[in-house]
Amino acid sequence: MQTPFQQIIRPWKFAGIMLTYWCSARCRFCYVSCSPEEKDWVDPADAVRWWRELGELARSRGKTMKIHLSGGEPFGNWPLLREVAERAHAEGLTTNGAFQKVETNGFWASDEHVVAERLSVLDKLGMGKLAVSADPYHQEFVDPQCVRRCVETARRVLGPDRVQVRWAEWLGRMQDLRDIPPPQRDEVFRRAYETHKDRLTGRASVSLAGLLETRPASRLAGEDCRHSILAARHVHIDPYGNVFPGTCAGIILGNAKQTPIAEIFQQATEKHFTNPVLCALVNGGPGLLLRYAQLLGFEPQLAGYAAKCHLCAEIRRFLFERHVFEARLGPRQVYSNC
Repeated sequence: MQTPFQQIIRPWKFAGIMLTYWCSARCRFCYVSCSPEEKDWVDPADAVRWWRELGELARSRGKTMKIHLSGGEPFGNWPLLREVAERAHAEGLTTNGAFQKVETNGFWASDEHVVAERLSVLDKLGMGKLAVSADPYHQEFVDPQCVRRCVETARRVLGPDRVQVRWAEWLGRMQDLRDIPPPQRDEVFRRAYETHKDRLTGRASVSLAGLLETRPASRLAGEDCRHSILAARHVHIDPYGNVFPGTCAGIILGNAKQTPIAEIFQQATEKHFTNPVLCALVNGGPGLLLRYAQLLGFEPQLAGYAAKCHLCAEIRRFLFERHVFEARLGPRQVYSNC
């Protein structure tokens, strides 16, 4: 007899390999709490092995895996980004759309010739698209001129259809929020969230959620996470090998440095009961996790929470800080308060 997990889980078709937690920005909405203080980068050999294993897993289920390289900010270490792409290309891993895209905030695009040269290299190595982050959160840190230069040069080198802009409507009216006083920035962020409701995990649960309308935990606790975790067809792997379901960074399905990715998928499908965080969220949402955390002393905020993900992130941060479910919650960056 199949368990609910086996009935609902979908084979992974999309994966983001995070090259680093380093980023030139410290965006309020960042769901993995990246920052300029981080120093670690993925081992290129690990990244390519994970790329290969992800492809093999997808093919074993009649699917094609699409990989995107992200961070943090992958262009913060151009030699490493290039090496990962070159190694994957040499192994034939970047063909037939498998190398979906590279994500960037464009901070590095101060010279048009450098942008064109780097994108030409990635183009030859099989990159499908360049995804450029343009939104108010990034423009609190990233020069809009660099973003425009990055987009315009990419459209010329790759073609318009191969340039993805996070908020296309923002590009034409982009503001440099570094020149706006903090109280006015907060209003911009509030309006931005109403237009694009970003996930409130990582730093967003600390720096962005406090600007938004809230509801009591009791009104959010009944919403389960079954679809967002098991039906997303999407995982991320951080530079330490932690495998996260979908965009739920900080919930560890397994570690790809220690366990083959196919085995991690199998365990998530057939042995979900061994992962107490995953089991609780899929079967009862943050409410089930909340009841456990309350036994350990967690007290919901009287002010309430902006969304289900905000409540979940705060419960998981509480458990992480007390070293509960250590193998299933982490790493430090995701649960940082900075």
